[in-house]
Amino acid sequence: MKPRLLGAFLAGSFVLSLAPALLAQQETAQSGQDELTIPEGTEFKLQLHTSVSSKTSKAGDRVITTLIDPVAVEDQDVLPKGVRVDGHIGEVKGARRRGKGGFLTIVFDTVEMPSGQKVAILGSLTEVFSSEGGGDPNVGVEGELKGHGASRKEQAAIIVGATAAGAAGGIGPGIAAASGGILAAVLLPKGKQAVLEAGSLIGMRLDRDVTVSVPSGGK
Repeated sequence: MKPRLLGAFLAGSFVLSLAPALLAQQETAQSGQDELTIPEGTEFKLQLHTSVSSKTSKAGDRVITTLIDPVAVEDQDVLPKGVRVDGHIGEVKGARRRGKGGFLTIVFDTVEMPSGQKVAILGSLTEVFSSEGGGDPNVGVEGELKGHGASRKEQAAIIVGATAAGAAGGIGPGIAAASGGILAAVLLPKGKQAVLEAGSLIGMRLDRDVTVSVPSGGK
């Protein structure tokens, strides 16, 4: 193929490769919609509408929330207050003996736009602002909701008490300490379940960029 014809052929191929993207942009513009990307790391404040518990929830159970504060990109609100954000229970383990609290994770996977369009997202729990029904749930570094276990002070008190009792019974200090540790494991109360009641206010972090369509000019 001659150089001139080859150049024309390559140029034509490049234009054809851009055609789908250009057509999509044209359709978006004609529909009066803008596409904006909400960046990874954006924080959402949500109200929980589904009670969750490490005792009763199962992996895959649906979790429903709504947005408390609007989310903006480039000074334009892209997600208004009240938008529905759904998720599901990921890993869950109930409270156990020896003071081990239960825990569960929530994977946020969908946001429903005002138009009714559902957009896939990936988000994780970051904090609990307020908890309905009392309790003091906390969120771990991996985004897991954790129930409280026995504190170090409680564990130490049980071990010291058991060790002292063993020593008073006439056994050696080393054996008494070992016996105290075993007895402490038996005496430690069962940890608390990780629980959040419907109505609680929670924080979510967007773990992946997501692009949404919004009315042009923020209208």
